[in-house]
Amino acid sequence: MNKYLALLLSATIFASCDKAPEKVEEPSFSVSLDTVRVDAKGEILFLNYFLGVSALDPSQKFLYNMNMMKTVLEKINLETLKLDTLIQLEREGPNGVGGPSTIIALENGGFVFSSNYTLTYMDSGFKVSNKLTLAREKIITDLLTTGKSISAQSNGISSDGRYLAGIYETSEMSDKPEGIVWFDLEQETGKLIPTQALDFIRENNLTLELDGEIRGGFSTAVFFEPSKDKILFSPTSKNMLMIYDLATDSLITKKYQSKLTSNEQKPGESKTITDLNEFSKLREELIKDVTFGSWELDSKTGYRWRFSQELDRTIGEDSLIFKTVVTAIDENFELLGEAQLPQDFVFPYSFRIRDGMPYVFLNIDDELAFIRLKPTFTNE
Repeated sequence: MNKYLALLLSATIFASCDKAPEKVEEPSFSVSLDTVRVDAKGEILFLNYFLGVSALDPSQKFLYNMNMMKTVLEKINLETLKLDTLIQLEREGPNGVGGPSTIIALENGGFVFSSNYTLTYMDSGFKVSNKLTLAREKIITDLLTTGKSISAQSNGISSDGRYLAGIYETSEMSDKPEGIVWFDLEQETGKLIPTQALDFIRENNLTLELDGEIRGGFSTAVFFEPSKDKILFSPTSKNMLMIYDLATDSLITKKYQSKLTSNEQKPGESKTITDLNEFSKLREELIKDVTFGSWELDSKTGYRWRFSQELDRTIGEDSLIFKTVVTAIDENFELLGEAQLPQDFVFPYSFRIRDGMPYVFLNIDDELAFIRLKPTFTNE
């Protein structure tokens, strides 16, 4: 969850599900918003993490949300907007899934649970079929020499659970990343891709050092979407998407121009801070700058969606008003359009896509709801 420090969803975006749809328009792109509730059938669903540990199945029919307190998968039918069933899992032991930060629902009905560099594969019968501890796997230790590791903040797993990619770096937060690493976990092969293309992510990097020890930090994150032949990745600090072709060893950078937000964060320099209050103040200033979320793929259309946020204005001394923008690109990574959302729409930590519509989590009186963004694409 440190990818979106201090970017939290508001529980007061819309007053009720009966509110009339609002429409936001661009010359070739418009988005209508409505809100729908989920019937929990008397159960109390786990909403603490804003559905941050959840997965949409490949059919886009079911959402699986992890109740982190009870290690229960809440299976929600998005067609009927009703709770389908509760699936009790184990946290510890040979069939345990740990405390995952990421879940992937597989085509075969199984799951992948990612937790602290451990990948747990579970079959459709909810039995653990494989478990990989990345720091111990030979294919990884052979590539990453002592002192090098995969960034905990900047990595990603493919939708089939087979491919892993991320930044590889030293343990020093101030050091520039050394490059990108890609693994085929099934074939047990990998590739190191040294590059300076991501050196900029250390701009504005804050490191908190207390009593001579690193206690925390704040920096640009990079989202990764690996596959068999390509690695897609994008930073939180720039309006772009980078596509690395594994076969040709080539990198394409798509830079987008927004009319609604800045296109990159203001460049600065890395700083090591030894005072907690100073660190908090500097971090709050950085949060005001533009931040770009991950590009989420709609597997049915090939389109990708992303939300971004930037400070719009300040009321009084400390009331910050942010604007949130939604952007769509097509299967060839060309811009389809962007639209600024209503002021009371807050940058989402996570979202899912169903029937071509982004579904954004909403908590209404401790009940699960979704804001749905219904796009219309027209020719200019």
